[in-house]
Amino acid sequence: LCTAGPRSDHEYPDNSVVLNAAKQYPGILFPFAFVDLWDKDIQPETIDRFAEQGFRGLKCITPYYAYDDDLYMPVYERAERLGLPILFHTGSYRGNRHDVVNRRPMLKNMHPLTLDRIARSFPELKIVMAHMGTTFFRREAAELVKLHKNIYADLAGCGSWMAIQPGELLSLLGSSIVEVDVSFAGFKKLILGSDAYVTVPRIMTEAQKYYEVLLERIGVPPEITAGIMGGTAAGWLE
Repeated sequence: LCTAGPRSDHEYPDNSVVLNAAKQYPGILFPFAFVDLWDKDIQPETIDRFAEQGFRGLKCITPYYAYDDDLYMPVYERAERLGLPILFHTGSYRGNRHDVVNRRPMLKNMHPLTLDRIARSFPELKIVMAHMGTTFFRREAAELVKLHKNIYADLAGCGSWMAIQPGELLSLLGSSIVEVDVSFAGFKKLILGSDAYVTVPRIMTEAQKYYEVLLERIGVPPEITAGIMGGTAAGWLE
């Protein structure tokens, strides 16, 4: 459970609301704190405070600079030390009224390839690419998943989990070698994501059903499917 953060045309709850909701449903909701990478004075001590408050992970979106900028590296280093996974928004981001003032390259700053440096620098940091790059950068995102042991991806968002067909996902996460891949190793790096509001549970239910049908049609083994549907993430949050 996390908030999306500021600089959009929507009003989102702040971190305290997320934390309070998780406290009401312990063991069901796990709070992820929004990290404001728009703050050019961001310090690793911010991550210490999140951990002390009870947050179990972090969410990053709309950075002022690219995700792999030097400014943010101490923040990621602290997250690795504290064992906090980070969910990074990647891919498409709708234009909004702030763009004409901020004039920042959002798609460039949140490109999946900006996570390559982070993954190499902090090998114990669990990194999740939200939306697996969307339709803009799916191939690059999928190759990163297969390249780095600590990069994972979800298909969160109706533009992702409803916009990808079984054959396409198999092509993306399957082996790059011509021979048939029966290990489904790439799928072990996929985790469930809905991009839904807690107040609209219908979206979460639809996403879960779509994942199940998608994976069944591809022929993903049950034990790998179980990891995708929650087992992998649960292992991080125990």
